[in-house]
Amino acid sequence: GVFSFNEETILYTFGLLEPVFRDLCHGADYERLSEKNQRRFCAELDQCDLHGIDPADCDSYIDSLLQLCSNITKECTGKNFQQWQLGEVMLLELRKAWKHFVRLVAARDFEWEELIQDLDVKSIQAKSMKFVISQKLMVPLLMVPLQMWALLLKLAAGHGPMVPKHADSKDVPFDN
Repeated sequence: GVFSFNEETILYTFGLLEPVFRDLCHGADYERLSEKNQRRFCAELDQCDLHGIDPADCDSYIDSLLQLCSNITKECTGKNFQQWQLGEVMLLELRKAWKHFVRLVAARDFEWEELIQDLDVKSIQAKSMKFVISQKLMVPLLMVPLQMWALLLKLAAGHGPMVPKHADSKDVPFDN
C-alpha cells in the first residue's frame, strides 16, 4: 500500500505524527512510538484503499483507527484517549475527520490511481519518484484527521478553549 510501501514511506508517514504530540505535555514525543506501532499505523491506513473501505459503511474501520490512535497516544504521551478525558463529543469530531480520510481515499483521483498502479515498479529511480508522489498524496489525505487529533489533545491538555463540560452530542450539529 501507499503508506507502508517501503521503509521510506513508513518513516515519512510516522513523521507526520510529530505535530500531533509537539509541545503537548512534558515527555510527549512521537519518537516514543514503537517500530511495531509505526508499521501498524501505516498498515491500518493502507487498509482503507486495499480493502476498498466504503465511506457509507466504514464504522468498524474508523473504530479500529480510533483505537489505534488511542494506543499511539498512550505510547507517545503515557495516556490514552480515556485518560486524556476526551469525551464523546471530541471523539465524534475525530471520527468525522477519519471519515473524511475514507472519503478522500475512496474518491481515488487520477494521481492516486497512477501511484497505485506503479507501486510494483522495480527501478530505483521510479521508486524514488513514486516516494515523492506518495508524499504529495499522503499529506492532503491525512491533514484533517491529524490536525483534529492534535487539536483535541491540545484542548484536553488545556492549550486552548474547551467545549463546556455540560455540552453533549445533542447540542452540536453533526453530519454523519
